[in-house]
Amino acid sequence: MPIIDAYAHVSLPRFLSIDDCLRLMDRHGVEAAVLSTAETCPDVQALSRAIVSYPDRFRALGMPTGETSARVRDAIRAQLDCGFSGIRLPAALIAGDPGLLDLIGAAGAIALVVGQTGLVQAAGPVADFLDRYPECAAIAGHFGGPADPALLDTDPAVGRLFDHPRLLVAFTRHGALGHLPLEAWAGAVVRRVGWDRLIWGSEWPVALWRNESYRSTLDWALRFGPDAAQLAAFRGGNARRLFFSHPSAASPIGAEWDLLKLRRHADVWLFPPSLDLSEERHRRLMLAYEAWGGEHRGRYSEFFLDLAERGLLAAENADLTG
Repeated sequence: MPIIDAYAHVSLPRFLSIDDCLRLMDRHGVEAAVLSTAETCPDVQALSRAIVSYPDRFRALGMPTGETSARVRDAIRAQLDCGFSGIRLPAALIAGDPGLLDLIGAAGAIALVVGQTGLVQAAGPVADFLDRYPECAAIAGHFGGPADPALLDTDPAVGRLFDHPRLLVAFTRHGALGHLPLEAWAGAVVRRVGWDRLIWGSEWPVALWRNESYRSTLDWALRFGPDAAQLAAFRGGNARRLFFSHPSAASPIGAEWDLLKLRRHADVWLFPPSLDLSEERHRRLMLAYEAWGGEHRGRYSEFFLDLAERGLLAAENADLTG
């Protein structure tokens, strides 16, 4: 069954390198991935290198980052002009500036929308965007913002958005949403949109910080009983249709679009709310975990316990790969 990870993170030092991501994919039998990043590490240069160097394995969703609103618009245009498949937009940003969707529409691209409570802040503008631009699609990220399932019927804009045939819902950020009534909401979404409009993403390596395994994110939806055809669509078929149905036309993005200088600095938070680490220290530990055997040997927390038992956790320069 071909697998496509529709939400993985590439950009250093916070997330993965391109080579890290390829190793991860090969280890889990993932044939392709859609890459994104975040305000904490907006390295669109790395995303551009990935889609140029590996056009059969990667697509990218860019960032609306810039010093001014005009610069944000220019950055969006530059990313789309260089072959990015779309842009990741917070629902609150769309609510304040719905015209950003027209930049995506003009490029015939994809809007990945992330937010809370059924994306209620942006549901109307995103549905309007889909109506205006019949070549475009939208993705409701992170389960579309878990809420009371009744919202799908009681809020006309939310219902209209989730009923739109060109809205897909991404099952991502599983562990971070565990404090919410996620299963009830996700079940309602499965019934409402059907398996042909659902896609899976790991949000790796962020899922690792929550002590999830790659496989656990992939298998989470099994609780809703998909048959073989539905599972194949969810794990790869729908994402292939959306992102990989046409050859890549990626070209390198210009050096002037180095957005890392605008990054919002933040520690890596492991096993929240317990342990905060610098990005550099966490990267060393993440690579050591991979060398230790990764999830095939044990959970990330078990790796830390192993280090503690061996008296190495506090040894800054110790060899952690043995």
